[in-house]
Amino acid sequence: MEFVQLVLLEGTLLLSSGMIFFGGIWGTFAATVVLSAINFLSHDLVQFWHWEIPLLLGGIVGMLLLLIVGKIANKSKVVHGLVGGLISLVLFGAFVTPVVAIILSALVVGTGIIPKNKKSQVLWSLAPTIVRLILGLGWIVYGNILTF
Repeated sequence: MEFVQLVLLEGTLLLSSGMIFFGGIWGTFAATVVLSAINFLSHDLVQFWHWEIPLLLGGIVGMLLLLIVGKIANKSKVVHGLVGGLISLVLFGAFVTPVVAIILSALVVGTGIIPKNKKSQVLWSLAPTIVRLILGLGWIVYGNILTF
């Protein structure tokens, strides 16, 4: 039974990480609620608040960071073409090999993975995705530490 619980826990943590990546600020809020539920089910009342305060602070800081980075990245209009290129790459990559997916993405959609603009614009356009990845990985690590 312990193995099944660990598998379900990891599945839940991966889903919450996916919520952060695809949901942005609302996904971070939902993942914080999921981790709070795991915390509530794993600990007694004293230990619950010991783990809950850093969890809530991390969720608030993560949401604020996503908001700020998103506002800065939205000033450069690179994001729309970049997101379209990445989404098409993921969709094609689900059905064909990665090399063929990159070629099909460039041919069909017409946008490359990295647009030809200034490097600072490209970096700021990638910043929200990088922040979401870091937050998602952070929540997975925190959730694993939470259940010890």
